[in-house]
Amino acid sequence: MVTQEQFCENCGAANVPTARFCQVCGIELPFKHTTGKLPDNTMLKGRYQLEKRIGQGGMGAVYKAADTLFDNRPVAIKEMSRAGLSPALVTEAEEAFEREARLLAGLLHPNLPRIYDHFAEDERSYLIMDFIKGQTIEEYLEKSATRPLALEQVLDWGEQLCDVLSYLHNQQPPIIFRDLKPSNVMIDESGHIFLIDFGIARIFKPGQSHDTVALGSPGYAAPEQYGKSQSTPRSDIYSLGALLHCLLTGDDPSEQPFFFRPASQRNQAVPAELETLLGQMLEMDAEKRPASAHDVVKVLRHVDQQRISGILSTTVTSNPVLRVASKSQQQMQDAYKLYLQRRFEEAVSVYERAVKTDGFNAQAWQGLGLTQAQRGEHSKALASFERTLQLDPKLITSWNGKGAALNMLQRNQEALVAFDQALLLEPNNALAWNGKGAAQHALGQPTQALSSFDLALHFDTHLTQAWMNKGLVLRQLRRYDEALYAFDQALSQDRTSTECWNNKGITLYEMGQLQGALQAHQQATKLDPKYALAWYGIGNVLYAQHKFNSALDAYERATGINPRYLRAWDRRGTVLGDLGRLPEALNAYNKALSIDPNFAPSWYGKGNVLSQLSQYEEALDAYDRVTRLNPYSPLAWNGMGNVFSHLGDHAHALDAYQQALRIEPRMVSALHNKSIVLRNLNRNEEALAAADEAIRWAPNDPDNWQRKAEALRKLRRRREAKDAEKEAQRLMNGGV
Repeated sequence: MVTQEQFCENCGAANVPTARFCQVCGIELPFKHTTGKLPDNTMLKGRYQLEKRIGQGGMGAVYKAADTLFDNRPVAIKEMSRAGLSPALVTEAEEAFEREARLLAGLLHPNLPRIYDHFAEDERSYLIMDFIKGQTIEEYLEKSATRPLALEQVLDWGEQLCDVLSYLHNQQPPIIFRDLKPSNVMIDESGHIFLIDFGIARIFKPGQSHDTVALGSPGYAAPEQYGKSQSTPRSDIYSLGALLHCLLTGDDPSEQPFFFRPASQRNQAVPAELETLLGQMLEMDAEKRPASAHDVVKVLRHVDQQRISGILSTTVTSNPVLRVASKSQQQMQDAYKLYLQRRFEEAVSVYERAVKTDGFNAQAWQGLGLTQAQRGEHSKALASFERTLQLDPKLITSWNGKGAALNMLQRNQEALVAFDQALLLEPNNALAWNGKGAAQHALGQPTQALSSFDLALHFDTHLTQAWMNKGLVLRQLRRYDEALYAFDQALSQDRTSTECWNNKGITLYEMGQLQGALQAHQQATKLDPKYALAWYGIGNVLYAQHKFNSALDAYERATGINPRYLRAWDRRGTVLGDLGRLPEALNAYNKALSIDPNFAPSWYGKGNVLSQLSQYEEALDAYDRVTRLNPYSPLAWNGMGNVFSHLGDHAHALDAYQQALRIEPRMVSALHNKSIVLRNLNRNEEALAAADEAIRWAPNDPDNWQRKAEALRKLRRRREAKDAEKEAQRLMNGGV
């Protein structure tokens, strides 16, 4: 896990371990290893037990060890020895080691190892960090039978490295890694990348004209790292370009530093856009390189999307296999351009022509499925993805597409199988983990869903959909603060996401933070004035603020945008009922029930309106529908009791109230009504008991005291009745 070079004591340049003279300044290299000599089972600091040495470099060694204070947790221990160094070099080496400890301690990123401890012992310094089970890219290349590497793999690694470099470069002040090369990049067993060995990383100092010491590895180090000028984030861009070029071509840049032949000459799969990017990254003049890792990753992701869609344009036209000449492939390019312009209907038409031209073109079927999914044609998309996978069962994008289509069709268990298949092919595929989490959420498995979303974000911290899905599950679990954080993380990636703003508004509403909720929903409508869900959310907030007319306007906007928005029609009915506009409320509930005849809340609302209109028989039918749909609705049973009471059927009214109270014993309105009906049945002791129970749960409601007074008068307990009447009057006067 450390560099394999020896570093010149005179100029600091890296040299191969067998070199006798420095290739930069020419001085003799007398270096001899003084680290890596600790025997197995050595105990450091009384807690870290060494298991074996796993790396040896010019300035240190690395051991695998067990942390005995934490259940023998595996850790990596980096060792630096001062033996054989001049006093000046001891100071410099200690400072470099201490710098690495401070750097790592302050950083938190999924592509960086975590640091746990650092200390000095027996003239050596030690750094304790994550043990990464895997291999370096250098070791991977030595074992790989395939050279150069597949484009898909290189793009994936490149995107991960851009992500971590962007994180480092955006620290204040920026951190320049300065030694990006195959031996300093680890790959774990899932294919996840870790940037290791910060021994020569440095904090960029604005205004400094050049580096004080030439550091970096020959072939990968930028020209300015040889002491001629100040290294900047663009220095790491150069090193990344050299690494990507090496992976794509198999050429070792250390054999001929600063010379890079066009990548397509060694690998015909390298597309023109990627070759152009590599040329820019490897410019000798730092100012001509891409300004940031973010600029690089945008191109890598665009190339990857073209690869997925099967429309890469290669630089080589002499090879008939790679030449974009077939009618089907030209159609695919045309379709993809339409797809990027969001002209999905036209794109579908062109993709359909492409699969008719060549029915065995898996990429064409995949493009068709992706476009059909964008149009909401999920059954058609599913059929296209299944055809794709018949032709090429290793296309991960189609497994993800199939899973997403199955999720949309509510075939969630099948979706889970599709996403698991994608993860068998690529365990670190963030989109597959996100899709799996969505399926688990739909299957009522919130804990498992959260784990899947966390894994998705481990592999891609910028995956907006995973942050939002995580927020949805946390909101469902009423972990509101965490949900808000997740939605804010999603919005930090995409401030234009109406869905994220709306879900943030819902969360704030459920937390009782009405003003914040209103602002979030309004932001969603600013971004998309036709976003019905946000207008519905605005209506809910305004209703909670008792701004009934404004709430009604918002619900009307929602139903105007989406005439089949069931819940918005139901809420329109509620507000209209509260405003006393009963016929309009009845129409709103009927509209909701025409959309879904089994929507119990609208049957309940309809029953309330019919009862107020004295249409008691119809009201009974409405409440009866509610209790058949949901036998455990105390509100419906209470409403039914009220209707029976109006009809003078006190026995059935009592049965209904008692049913409501069996479901919710603390339902004060049902206790209050039960007291009235019992008094009408001359069951006055029971009426008094019901009134007392109502007072127990709502002692400040004067109506409950009035019911108690009426029952006491029936029982000829006049003095107590007067006391109850006095309390009722006092409460009606504001408690005075």
